Amino acid sequence: MSEESPAEGSAALAAAEQEVLTFLKATSDDQLAFARRLIATPSPTPPGDERAVALLVQEKLEELGVRDVTVLSAEPTRPNLVVRIPGQGPGKTLILSGHLDTKPPGDLSRWRVYPYDGAVFGGVLHGLGSGDMKAAIAAMVYTGAALSRVGGWAGELDLVLTADEEGGSTLGSKWLAEEGHLRADAAIIGEPCGVTREWESIGVVCRGSALFDIEVVGTQMHSSVSDRFSPVNATVEMAWLIAKMHDELLDHLTYRPHHLGSTRPTVNIGVMVEGGVFYGVYPGNARFSSDIRLVPGMTCQSITADLQGFLDRAMAENPRLDATLKMVGCSEATEIPSDHPVVTALQHASHQVLGQRVAPAVFPGATDALSFQGIAGIPTVAAFGPGLVPRAHAPNERLAMYGVNQAARIYALAALRYLAP
Repeated sequence: MSEESPAEGSAALAAAEQEVLTFLKATSDDQLAFARRLIATPSPTPPGDERAVALLVQEKLEELGVRDVTVLSAEPTRPNLVVRIPGQGPGKTLILSGHLDTKPPGDLSRWRVYPYDGAVFGGVLHGLGSGDMKAAIAAMVYTGAALSRVGGWAGELDLVLTADEEGGSTLGSKWLAEEGHLRADAAIIGEPCGVTREWESIGVVCRGSALFDIEVVGTQMHSSVSDRFSPVNATVEMAWLIAKMHDELLDHLTYRPHHLGSTRPTVNIGVMVEGGVFYGVYPGNARFSSDIRLVPGMTCQSITADLQGFLDRAMAENPRLDATLKMVGCSEATEIPSDHPVVTALQHASHQVLGQRVAPAVFPGATDALSFQGIAGIPTVAAFGPGLVPRAHAPNERLAMYGVNQAARIYALAALRYLAP
């Protein structure tokens, strides 16, 4: 059999693009309705239970004619879905991935609309997880359905829809990667990629994270006589250390600013704080937790050394401070080259859909790229999806209602280009 000529290949790709765009235009209202149903199906972590939303996705895929769905679970209540859609003949494998869980809604009085209504008004889709990231999940489901209907591409498109991302991915992408369930040539994660505007950049860098506790020891005693001795108030010394780290730690970290925007580490001191026993007891113990978002080049070894060095200097400066560092978790940053074929495919597709060529950038948060690329070794776009990062994990989460259909068209066109034979 003769090989397909470049002209024939180009014509086949153009025909496939037109077919998927026609399908996605015809189903645009259904895509939005499905995103609303996903929002209306609670899946907060904690407590963590994606069974209902996973079943909803499976039912929609079945309705759309996509039936190769595998459920993989580290625990029965935390299903991960792997959906396989084959092309025509051998080729590369591309993963589109999103997480099925959300953060909890928090204080309901701060929401203007009920977080699980999935309300649409003023051209905006409202609801918990709308941007982070059920709109992207809906778009990926319809992308899979669109590609299953057309030729002109080879290899395999996989949808990997994960549990537990908001809880650290231990039962989701991390487990899938460690168990050998993730195999592909490239992956795209549909996290919201906007900071000041939607579709702002392609997140080619996923910043890492260092999570740590610092325990401070003081003198526990009866508080009625604390003024007659010279006890160490663990809470006060902790407060001194928190303020010092907040003001000075960034300047003591070892890193090089990244060439994409000169992004620095982000230091968050005292994200959780506790200390003391009860009234009447002079506090002899205190503890605070912190996190630092790491840029490429920072390692778990280097950040641990930087933190311990800062703590040693602080204790030398303040002899009343007795503090111990405990590293809770650490993941190093990942990066995909800006000229990787999956990145250029997204740029081409976004230009077709949005009328602009979206530039690569450092994504401010950590995503499942830490598992896909950091563990499984799959070159991964850390974030390219509808919505804004500042609206995630906050009351009144929302995004432009047309973002669902934009995402579906971008993913479909990018997949076709990347998987073209």
